[in-house]
Amino acid sequence: MLKPLQEWICDVCGAIIKSPEEGYVIWRYDDQKLEYEFHVIHKIQCDDEHEYKKSMALERFLGQDGLTRLLAFLSAGPLINSMGAKSRQRVKDMDEFVDFIRRMQTPYYEEARIHFRDEEVLNVFSGSNEYSPYLPDALKDIASARPQEST
Repeated sequence: MLKPLQEWICDVCGAIIKSPEEGYVIWRYDDQKLEYEFHVIHKIQCDDEHEYKKSMALERFLGQDGLTRLLAFLSAGPLINSMGAKSRQRVKDMDEFVDFIRRMQTPYYEEARIHFRDEEVLNVFSGSNEYSPYLPDALKDIASARPQEST
């Protein structure tokens, strides 16, 4: 099992990124400056700088500071807005971005996500609410191939 929030699966080569320092995040933006296709990759060896114009060290998306950085993609927040700045959402696809946030912030999500289309997982979580499948205990069960809905 992967070490939660310390190891990831590279979106380019499929191998394990063994530490935050080995990882990098790359993404695209469109002509309206909406950002999308956030990929977690091995730093340098899997980076396609020509296709993905935006990038940042993976560790900058982790922990409390990382969550603050991730939320800034969604809103400038009340302090900045009170100074007259025009706040706007910077992401193109909210579901895709939430998936990325969970990869950076939710224990066991990285390994569990590869099982989300498995028939057994779908059966266990059919009828679930929006958050119970993403609780760390449920994700740990999914990652270890023992899906059980959390209550």
